[in-house]
Parts: sequence; C-alpha cells; structure tokens
Amino acid sequence: MMNCATKKDVAETQRPQTIDILIKHQLNGLKVNYDIAALESAETDDMYSYLEALDLAIESFLTDGTYSESPLGIVPTAMKAYKGNASKPQQHLDKLIDLINSGGSLCMPDIEGASEKCFHAEEGESVEKNWIFLLQIPGLSDHLFWAIVPKDGKEKVYNYAILMLGVG
Repeated sequence: MMNCATKKDVAETQRPQTIDILIKHQLNGLKVNYDIAALESAETDDMYSYLEALDLAIESFLTDGTYSESPLGIVPTAMKAYKGNASKPQQHLDKLIDLINSGGSLCMPDIEGASEKCFHAEEGESVEKNWIFLLQIPGLSDHLFWAIVPKDGKEKVYNYAILMLGVG
C-alpha cells in the first residue's frame, strides 16, 4: 500500500510513475492497494499500458458524471452543502478530490496481490479485456466505484458504482 504523501522524500527519478499520475490529478492522499512496481514494469501488447489506463481511469472518476452514481455525480446529491448546487462543477470536483485524499483507496481486482476487499467489477467486465480500477471514498458514500478501461481502446472509458450493501 502506498500513497503520495508518504513518498515526498523520494527523489523524482526513483518515484514510481504511478505516483506522478496521482500527483498530476491532485490525488496526493489516495492509497494505492496493489503492487505498483509489477504493473509499471509489465510488458503489454494492449493499446493502453497500465500507466495510460490509470491516467484514463482517474480522469473518468474525476470528470465523467454521466451516471448519477459516479463519484462526480454523487457529490451534489450526497453532500448536504452541495445539494441543489449543480451549477458549480468546479466546486464539486474540488470537493471530490478532497474526499478522495481524505481516506480514498484504489485497487485493481483479480491481479496478483489484490486484497479480498477489492471486489470484481459488478457488471462482469473481465480483466483479460479491461483494465479495472476500484475506488472507495468512505467520506462520500458507501458506494464502490469502478472505472473500466478497455485494453484494446475500441470502447470508451467509463465508470459506475453500486452501494456496497449490494455487493455479494
């Protein structure tokens, strides 16, 4: 498990590229619960490498509110101070980043070393065809958020969520 805040003293040349992507998106407090080094060094014939997929997944979590239960979609409905404030997208994004940095965690189901709490994608997407990222944001809601990045790049990146009570 690693987060950016614990790696500030690491020289940039030694710092995992995963951390650079998290910093790019201002997610310096997000806990990463998988083997970063193994994924960063993995060779792939897929259109997207792990690092590209991570960047796309985070971008989806932070900007795609297409589904009402996406992280960005939940902020104005779940947070009392933001209810009825749909016209303030930057405020919602800032709040989402703050919540992710205050206890959020990211994992990848079905990879070596994945936690038992890193649930499979609820819609049945496979890790053979997709990079799958699971984000949990306890300060926002009891939802599990998945970002799906098709490895072949033929379909759009998307994210969705379900209430944790429904996982089983």
